[in-house]
Amino acid sequence: MKIKLIKNKKREITLICVTIMVMILFFSGCSIGKAISSTQIKSNGEIAKPILIVENNPKIDITSKQKEGNYIFYVKNYDETGEITQVDMKYYIQILNKEDDAISIKLLKNDKEISIKNNQTEEFTLKKQQRQQDKYKIEIKYDKEKSTSIEDIMQKIEIKVHSEQAKG
Repeated sequence: MKIKLIKNKKREITLICVTIMVMILFFSGCSIGKAISSTQIKSNGEIAKPILIVENNPKIDITSKQKEGNYIFYVKNYDETGEITQVDMKYYIQILNKEDDAISIKLLKNDKEISIKNNQTEEFTLKKQQRQQDKYKIEIKYDKEKSTSIEDIMQKIEIKVHSEQAKG
């Protein structure tokens, strides 16, 4: 009878230990699975104001009588109130015209000649928080002798300033 009691006690102890271990595993698994985390981030930010102003002169007409003309324009990073751009700006100038040997175009930036490749210039930068104005002058010359056409040339030359915010 003692052997049966000892075997029963061993079974009970084993059963109790197994049950306790299962309960511990059950509750520890549930507590991990039910953990919830929440994070709220609030911020108030202002969008930087980019400023790029192009000031230009009235249009000019080049004719067989007036064969040369200068067109002056300015690219600046501040407005008429004096507010300066809050971000660096990159820009380039594009000159659109029909190719013709009779018309020659030369572009000067601050009285220094700059090259034009594929009808556009290299990129220039306007710095933030630093007042800057770039002066451009386009010298246009018309030479009827170089023209292959019998008639006068009737065309417009367009100047476009393309800009974007610089990275950084």
